[in-house]
Amino acid sequence: MKKNNVGIVDDHLLFAEGISNIITQSIDLNLSFITSSVSDLFELLKIHRIDFLLLDVNLPNFNGIDILKKLKIEEPQIKIMILTMYQPIDIGLDLKTFNGDAYVLKISGKNILIEALQCMKSDVKYFDPNIIHKLNKEDSFTNQLKLTKREKEIIALISIGKTSREIADQLFLSELTIKTHRKNINEKMGTKSVAQLISKVNSN
Repeated sequence: MKKNNVGIVDDHLLFAEGISNIITQSIDLNLSFITSSVSDLFELLKIHRIDFLLLDVNLPNFNGIDILKKLKIEEPQIKIMILTMYQPIDIGLDLKTFNGDAYVLKISGKNILIEALQCMKSDVKYFDPNIIHKLNKEDSFTNQLKLTKREKEIIALISIGKTSREIADQLFLSELTIKTHRKNINEKMGTKSVAQLISKVNSN
């Protein structure tokens, strides 16, 4: 099976090298390049045909979100993950208009990075579960789906990365009850995974 090629743009090279080790050892990807320079990035893209790009937001003299927008016009075949220390709200980003393929926080673990890459390979947009998502109780989208108050509460906790066990403890319910709620939520939302659920909530 042909491996997908990936590039990394980050001004912390030690961090980027650590990420490259994770993706080459844990998922079926080839590392094409690592760079900290946006100008070098565009030169490298002339040489390397990549499928995925991991892109930091805070780059020397550049904003990664602006680079993403430019690449989506010039190189639309490349799937782009924003990999950053910043919450979307910190950089004024509205996830409803985010045109990247994944948004992952650097505070997150290896498993979330791998899950995001797997979603990208499957053409599923991914939002890190550690993203702070404020779910409005009166949100028209969730009301339209006839979600109960409890289901909305559980979605909000899922969106900040809580497990079924942690949600059960926080709401003083059994883990089985939470799992039943999650099954009902997925049926109403038409989703099959945490990544799909968070993506659908954030995109509406």
